[in-house]
Amino acid sequence: MRLKALEVFVELGEAESFRQLARAHGVKASAISRQIEALEYYFRTELFDRNAEGITLTESGRLLLGYARTILANVREARAATDELRGLERGNVTIYAAGAPAAGILARVVADLHVQYPGLLFHIETASASNVFDAVESGKADLGLTMFSPETSKVEIRLSSYVEHKIIVAPGHPLAGEERVSLRQLASVPLVLAGASHGSRMRLNQMAREAHVTLEPVFESSSVEVHKELALRKVAALVLPVMCCQREIETGQLIALPFEERDAMITTVDLCCARGRRLSFAARKLSAAIGHALEGA
Repeated sequence: MRLKALEVFVELGEAESFRQLARAHGVKASAISRQIEALEYYFRTELFDRNAEGITLTESGRLLLGYARTILANVREARAATDELRGLERGNVTIYAAGAPAAGILARVVADLHVQYPGLLFHIETASASNVFDAVESGKADLGLTMFSPETSKVEIRLSSYVEHKIIVAPGHPLAGEERVSLRQLASVPLVLAGASHGSRMRLNQMAREAHVTLEPVFESSSVEVHKELALRKVAALVLPVMCCQREIETGQLIALPFEERDAMITTVDLCCARGRRLSFAARKLSAAIGHALEGA
């Protein structure tokens, strides 16, 4: 059995499409199929149900998927450990991050770290808070960076930093001249907010209910870039940590307004990893750099 076959199996188990995975790798679907057939021969069981509508994992496939993720995570850890033993400042690190922290600090952190350690390779995925934790728990990610973290015994919060959400608008917006903004004022202007299941939206809705205010956004999007673009076009106000719009605020394109003190929205940005898992050299360096960035945020 080859590790490559396990890697292909894990990817296929998530994509559930031979053609989609083949296109991503630039190979024919038959090449992917041969890898899976070799695994099925090795384990003496079918791993996927195949039908006209596509493929789905069998019960055996779902069982193997968990083991395969653990095996591959352990191999990556072993490879990183041997590199470190030889004094090599290199390695791969995978981090899953929620949209706001990814946009706010992660890009500049990895850019600076690349200059210091050119031998490090970074794989960055954006996801919801729950998916960030799932990726860390399953071994898909070495680190997770998110807000509104769910509780789980299998993931350890390495560090947390408090951040304040503010109302972000363009100069000339009706709220731009205010020193502080209440939830009632916020409800009176067009808004762009995350979807109803997003942590920040749920927190904001809870605050609005307690203040007997209804927030009905004109735009909904999980993309921080979409939020900022709508604010820059002066068609909507948004609610984000300042770090997500630092460049636009510094250049005067956007303005950050605090909530009224009674309406303040404060949460934490959390950096997490799987409990008990040894971090590689690359993951430790990224973790330290994120911690330093959060201290200055």
